[in-house]
Amino acid sequence: MSIIDVLLIILIVSASALCIFAIIYLKRITDNVEAVRKDVHEFVQKTDEIIENLGGVTRKVNRIVSEVEYYWDEIDLSIKKIRERISGLTSLKNFRDVEYPAKDLIKNIKAFTKGASAFWNAFKRR
Repeated sequence: MSIIDVLLIILIVSASALCIFAIIYLKRITDNVEAVRKDVHEFVQKTDEIIENLGGVTRKVNRIVSEVEYYWDEIDLSIKKIRERISGLTSLKNFRDVEYPAKDLIKNIKAFTKGASAFWNAFKRR
């Protein structure tokens, strides 16, 4: 056996060891890639669940906002009706003042009669 044959055997053995070593490392790399793929898949599934929950929350918030808007419209309508009634009462009061111009005269006459009766009662007691 010559030195070239020995070196050739060493080269073949080392190439075989290198191939086995490369296969082992490729297996580890594929396992790591598979683990990353599974993690990404789980993350996507969790994200989908969160998005579905967010959609449900959004629907509930929209329903609540719609109900609040409805109640707000009712409150606004009630306030407007109260304002109309109050303005109607104040305009009715002005209308009564115009309708009964002798109202002050009647009040003065009533006050005069009360004063006269008080005077007469005081005069009788003496």
